[in-house]
Amino acid sequence: MGMAAGQARLLSITSRMSDNELRAQIINNEKMRLATKSSQVSEAYTAALNDAQMMFTNYDADNNATYQQLTFNALTAYNPYNNQYAISNASGQVLVSENDAVNFKAANGDLNKFLGYYGLEYSTTYFDNLNEYANADGTIPYSTGTKDNNGNIILANSGYTAEMLKAAYEGTDGYDGYNVTLASEQYYNYSSAISNFDEAYTNFTATICENMQNVLKNTVQGNGRTLSDLESDINNAGNISAMQNVLRNISAFVTEAEKLSLHDDSTTAYFNNLQNKIELESTGETTFTKEDGYISYTEDSENKIITLGDSEKSDFQIIKTSSGYTVKYLNPDNDTMETLDSESYELNVGSTISFKYKSEDGDTLFTGIPNYFNNSSITDYTVTETNPLDLDSMKNTAKSVLTSLSSSIYNVWNPSHSIFKDTTSPEYQAYEETAKKLEQVLFGSNGYVSSEEYPNMLDVSWILSHMNGAQLDNFQPILDVIMLDNIMNTYGEIKYAWIDKSEVTDSYNENGDAKAQWYTNLFNRMQSGGYQVLQDGLASSTEWIEFAFESGLVTLEQVDSKFNWNTVMYSSCSDITEQTNNVDITIAEAEYNAAMNKIENKDKMYDLELKNIDTEHNSLQTEYDSIKSAIDKNIERTFKIYS
Repeated sequence: MGMAAGQARLLSITSRMSDNELRAQIINNEKMRLATKSSQVSEAYTAALNDAQMMFTNYDADNNATYQQLTFNALTAYNPYNNQYAISNASGQVLVSENDAVNFKAANGDLNKFLGYYGLEYSTTYFDNLNEYANADGTIPYSTGTKDNNGNIILANSGYTAEMLKAAYEGTDGYDGYNVTLASEQYYNYSSAISNFDEAYTNFTATICENMQNVLKNTVQGNGRTLSDLESDINNAGNISAMQNVLRNISAFVTEAEKLSLHDDSTTAYFNNLQNKIELESTGETTFTKEDGYISYTEDSENKIITLGDSEKSDFQIIKTSSGYTVKYLNPDNDTMETLDSESYELNVGSTISFKYKSEDGDTLFTGIPNYFNNSSITDYTVTETNPLDLDSMKNTAKSVLTSLSSSIYNVWNPSHSIFKDTTSPEYQAYEETAKKLEQVLFGSNGYVSSEEYPNMLDVSWILSHMNGAQLDNFQPILDVIMLDNIMNTYGEIKYAWIDKSEVTDSYNENGDAKAQWYTNLFNRMQSGGYQVLQDGLASSTEWIEFAFESGLVTLEQVDSKFNWNTVMYSSCSDITEQTNNVDITIAEAEYNAAMNKIENKDKMYDLELKNIDTEHNSLQTEYDSIKSAIDKNIERTFKIYS
């Protein structure tokens, strides 16, 4: 090969070798960049694996847990099933939301107003339910605690409607007018005065009861016989005639006892009943029957009238008198009872009676019954005795009358009667003293109530009827309490509850008390230690609260079962946990795998290119060495030729 051609080839090989070296350097640089990129991909994946977030636990009514990222709002938001938390700064001030701060400032120290800003209202359905029992005029009755003769509860009228009772209970401040009155000096003076009077009156009444018994035993006389004499006479009576005499004495004794009674309708009926028992037991009971049994009668011992009649109407009355029986008949012309004749009849057991009547003109006297009564002439009725006199029965009746009188004198005698009073006794002195004090409390001074009227001061209706306008106004709060007590004794205690009107579902209303307690706790904490407003942006930031806890800028507080705030470690709080985001990790892993596969493929390609370059470089180097050796030999031979 000529020198010029060899040199040209050598230059060409040198150029190609330089180009391969440059290409190899570029590929090596790319491989270095792949290593850097591989490190970056690994770091992103590792960061995703290490990215654990602080989470807060919420609970529902069934204690099921759900989780959300921890923020101030998540930590402090009301949930009736969550524990209540707050955070405070280094100065001990509780951090609150902008809304809570506005509500607290607007409430100006009034808890009820503060709760009202969260839709809470303290209310009850008690008074609405009372309308179910209202009278026709809307007023609510109450039980007096006593029963009538039929066992039915006796009701009294409060004079208050349900709305009036609610206003009296709540008062001007919204819900404790009743309690304010109970705690007042006015009510204390009234309750003390009436309690002392009631006790003194009870003690004084006991002396009256004792005096009544003494009067009954020793003073009241019946034909010269005392109560103990009559009791002895009953035991000593040996026959019906003697017992009839005892019964007459007992009747006289009852007559004397009645003179000390209250003389009202019930008392009069009571003594009449005693006398009727005595008379019935003294005379026995007589029955009249028609011979064919068609006409019968029943005897009314109270008015002493025996009625004869058929199945449709009463035709005759036989009136018992001291001398016998007077017969009256029904005059169909004027539908009145008229005397059949002027005679009285002596009726004996087993005898018959023939009725006489005058003719229509009044001139002729006929025997028998006019046939226009029964379409037949009836003349004879047989007298029979259905309840003959019995000595044992007479004695038992006599004893029962005296026993009844002894046990009933407290109810039927007039306790104000002077014969029962001892105005010099200490019991009476205490009674009079406490009565005057009660009168002073009720009416403002003494002189409104006479001594005979003292017991009436236990009757609210009597008090109201004797008060003037100013006295009624002064007594009104006490009257409200009295009537409310009567109503609660009848229909149960009044119960208030917090209603959450911001929620329309009943389930939230059931948690009204829980919500009220939650915000009451917050209100008390803000009042006791002060507060600092946390901006809404920070309140919703996960980064801020994590930083605040981890750097010690804030302290976690929790409410205990007694509604006290206590400091707790956030790291040991069971409702605050750390959780990784599995979705983010899955994405990061997929991205990592894809990126690493791409890097590895490129790295393999670069390795192959470098290998090819190296092979080519070795071939060029061999050729270069060969050409260079040939050129060197040619130069050496040339120098030898020309040397």
